[in-house]
Amino acid sequence: MGATKTMKQVNWAGRAYKKTQVNWAQSQADIYKMLGELGIYEIRFTNVKKQFALEFLVRLTEEEGEKPRGVRIVVPIQYDGENVDKRNQELNIIHRILLNHLKAKFVAIQSGLSEFEQEFMAHLVITDKNGNSTTMGEAMLPQYRKAIESGKGQDFNLLSEGKEER
Repeated sequence: MGATKTMKQVNWAGRAYKKTQVNWAQSQADIYKMLGELGIYEIRFTNVKKQFALEFLVRLTEEEGEKPRGVRIVVPIQYDGENVDKRNQELNIIHRILLNHLKAKFVAIQSGLSEFEQEFMAHLVITDKNGNSTTMGEAMLPQYRKAIESGKGQDFNLLSEGKEER
């Protein structure tokens, strides 16, 4: 993968939640509560040193019946030091951002601005025939970036059929 692409930086976005005093555990509890109010109960947070993930299962009702959709949102943690206070402050910030990010998505869905799959497309979990799972974003973004960089149109492969790409 190439260099990280960034947008223009603006002060109001860079300062968002930097001084939050809300502990990250409270933000996680707020996320659980919000998802529960939406009828989403299969929820998991997974924490590792350099990232955490929020995963949940949404059961959408369609004409054919209930169709579950898995969502996995992986959030990188920038701070890599040993200072617990600095790490906790970063966790406070990114959990608060995630809470409000999710709120905005669900407001957009409930107001009719978009549909669930549109809002969560990059985070929808897909599984190949061998049981390996990834998200739509993880599967599609490298192909999309390659197509943009090459300037050539190409077909996109949603699943690798269990084979590693070269």
